[in-house]
Amino acid sequence: MKLTVQTLQQMMQYLRNVAEADANDEIANAASSLAFRLEAAGTSVFDMPMQFEAWSELDQAVARYAIDKRGVYVLRAGAKHAVDIRKETV
Repeated sequence: MKLTVQTLQQMMQYLRNVAEADANDEIANAASSLAFRLEAAGTSVFDMPMQFEAWSELDQAVARYAIDKRGVYVLRAGAKHAVDIRKETV
């Protein structure tokens, strides 16, 4: 699957949300790293392929994790950081 600009931007937001909200530092750091590399992909600084299948297994797993968590780690309108909605208090 070739990523479009829109899907790439959406993926980067999911990854940023994971980076900000996930309690596991290894997962958060991997998501942050992938988001950074995807953001730079347009300039080919890190030579990040735009074909999802060409990504490393780790990058694919992190991306899938971020997609799976898109309803749990959210960035509320006007907020500066994403939150884990399971930990929000009413």
